[in-house]
Amino acid sequence: MKKEIVLSGMRPTGELHLGNYFGALKRWAGIQSDHECYWMVADLHSLTTLESTADIEKKTIEMTALWLAAGLDPKKSSVFLQSAIPEHGELASIFATLLPVSMLELNPTYKEMTEAHPRSGSFGLLNYPVLQAADILLYKATRVPVGRDQEPHIEITREIARRFNNRFGEFFAEPHALFEKIPKIYSLKDPTKKMSKSHSPDSYIGLLDDADTVREKIMGAVTDSGNEIVYDPESKPALAHLIELLHLASGQAVEAIEKEYKSAGYANFKKAVAESISGLLSPIQERFRSYKPADVKGVLAEGTAKARTVAQKNLGDIKEKIGLLNLK
Repeated sequence: MKKEIVLSGMRPTGELHLGNYFGALKRWAGIQSDHECYWMVADLHSLTTLESTADIEKKTIEMTALWLAAGLDPKKSSVFLQSAIPEHGELASIFATLLPVSMLELNPTYKEMTEAHPRSGSFGLLNYPVLQAADILLYKATRVPVGRDQEPHIEITREIARRFNNRFGEFFAEPHALFEKIPKIYSLKDPTKKMSKSHSPDSYIGLLDDADTVREKIMGAVTDSGNEIVYDPESKPALAHLIELLHLASGQAVEAIEKEYKSAGYANFKKAVAESISGLLSPIQERFRSYKPADVKGVLAEGTAKARTVAQKNLGDIKEKIGLLNLK
């Protein structure tokens, strides 16, 4: 049975955190054997919001090394650099002819990003989902590893696939989300907001935070009123989030955590959360430190070569489907 094709990526714009690990990396690593996977360092996408590219190369290498340390296996997947494959931009130019500007302006993600980065209201930001569609469809990916709640983010990709098929004939299968449910990791300072590196440093746990830093951040995390450690997301969202972090980091069931720490007090409970997270991160950090920049560049070079072979073949087929003149 042919494996389904999966593509996803991250922008090298800063350090990775627990939200990136539990929401993406851990799940990416878990599906490599059963799917044909492409993991993309989305450095072109990062240009839409980065004010400076002075350290983008350093961030690219660091992020890729963390991917490898978290379990991505270049022998099972293609780990590649977006900017090194020009076919992404070429296909995005083709796709840009299929959508009206008004549809892109109504994209909720565009509105969110312009609000978060008011000085980055470029055409690149408006065109972000078109390039994203090219990233996905260039490899004929049919699955994108996001939860059902993020389906609207890939709806434009499906719309582009439909419009291409209607105009030039059936070619693309419409991609869909891969996971039903992905754990939501929230800010340690505000349980109503997703964990993000764009917020204050004490609001997130970075994958490279040492044990003392993790302990300090967890001990300083907001909690709810009351002394008992009980799982109640509705009335005690901050405490519920810490319980979920302990569950994710340790593998303990939520019910078992409640039973063990119900009367332990917040200080003892938070200490257990911090120790469990540090125990999870320690081997990842050790593997991360074992990768030299040259090793990481080698992995990206090999993965990019593999991915580009596929990209060139598929773009050639797309041009043929459109009817563009082939000079070869």
